[in-house]
Amino acid sequence: MKFGTARRITANFASLATAEITSKIVQALIFIYLARFLGKNDFGIFSFSISFSLIFMILADFGMGTLFVREISRKKEQASKFFSHGLAIKAVLAAISLALGYTFLNIMGYPQRTVYVACIMLMFAALQSFTELHFSIFRAFEKMNYEMLLKIVRILSIAGLVLYLTKNGHGIIAASLVFPLTEFIILIFAFIIVNAKFAKVDPRLDFEFSKSILKESYILFFSLLFATLYLYVDVVMLSKMRTNAEVGIYSAASNIIIALIFVPLMYANSIYPTISRFYITSKKSLAWVYEKSFKYMFVLGCPIAAGLFILADKIINFLYGQQYAQSAAVLMVWSGYILLKFLNPVSGYTLLATDQQHKRLAGQGAAAAINIMLNFILIPAYGIIGAAFATLITEIIFTAIYCSFMAKFGINFKFLKKFSYKVIIAVLAMATILPYIGNLAAAIIVGASVYIAVIFLLRVIDDEDKNLFNRVARNT
Repeated sequence: MKFGTARRITANFASLATAEITSKIVQALIFIYLARFLGKNDFGIFSFSISFSLIFMILADFGMGTLFVREISRKKEQASKFFSHGLAIKAVLAAISLALGYTFLNIMGYPQRTVYVACIMLMFAALQSFTELHFSIFRAFEKMNYEMLLKIVRILSIAGLVLYLTKNGHGIIAASLVFPLTEFIILIFAFIIVNAKFAKVDPRLDFEFSKSILKESYILFFSLLFATLYLYVDVVMLSKMRTNAEVGIYSAASNIIIALIFVPLMYANSIYPTISRFYITSKKSLAWVYEKSFKYMFVLGCPIAAGLFILADKIINFLYGQQYAQSAAVLMVWSGYILLKFLNPVSGYTLLATDQQHKRLAGQGAAAAINIMLNFILIPAYGIIGAAFATLITEIIFTAIYCSFMAKFGINFKFLKKFSYKVIIAVLAMATILPYIGNLAAAIIVGASVYIAVIFLLRVIDDEDKNLFNRVARNT
């Protein structure tokens, strides 16, 4: 059973990995290009607009995407009912979100140019919210290959259009318009696939069923709201408390982190349907999946965090140039944050899959509140470095909260003793060599080689892991 589960998780992870790696790499390249093309001030406006739109469009999602994955994975015969009602509910909530976002921009007195870009990105976020509802159907049926295809088409289309428009003299407004226009086309294709293969739209709506969806998803809504606030509110706060140039500098570093966060989030999404089933059928298998997942994210996150800290100056200079040199200090602070961010999604999605939404919500609510409070204190005094430390401190507290919840659920973290010290030794071996390598590419290659060699030398990947990998590779 374990090997069959591992193959299923691996297949889903491979599909999501292909989509996310392609999307995040190309997205990062788009943002790097725009940062260089637009300059710090306009890139600050663009970055604020994205963060702002993602926060305000949380209402449109209302946690339905996550709820649908859990419920449809258990009751696939109700997929059409969930899908149809989800579209109707989302249409109402998206309209409310757009109105609230526009009102907020005007009340806060943002310049007209900033309002234009922010409204364009609000439209993009609204359309993307509908697309994500379709993706939740793919995930519930564990057919992530459709999501993979659409995400790759989306990001490559955006990249091509942004490059074409900017090369022909167009600026931030035209570049921003590419995002909602592309998303609209992707949404149409997603709807065609879902309606043809998984869940046909039924115009007959049940008000009581809609109410039940909202009742079930409101905790997930607040969970998503708190998580999004935690991730993006610092940029919005910086936009009012500091300059657009500082927002641009800060966002240059945050884009690197956000591009890396997709790895643990992608993996957590892949195991979520499996853990949801195991909560019903086998608690022992659930614990096995959790411990293996935590181990692999720890092994992967540690060298990335160390590499970011040591190579921050080289990374920023290579990607953005000297005008963004101050971003390196932010990236160094966030190297600790990225390690914890590799670990926490495994716990978060396990809490969700085991019907402990209230605990997940409590942890995320505490993190959002702490982060906002720390930003209010640290940004006026220390600017972008203060915002970076606010995020790091919050994530440390957040990790402690999640681990305490998992311990109460029955997860014994003693399994970390078997391999954690060996991973630290491998990281130290890598860190000893990196400062002496001047070329960034060479540093990454040599550092990764040293780390992997020590990991295998110390047998961090044990016989059970090797057997698991071999069985998965042979599809047996």
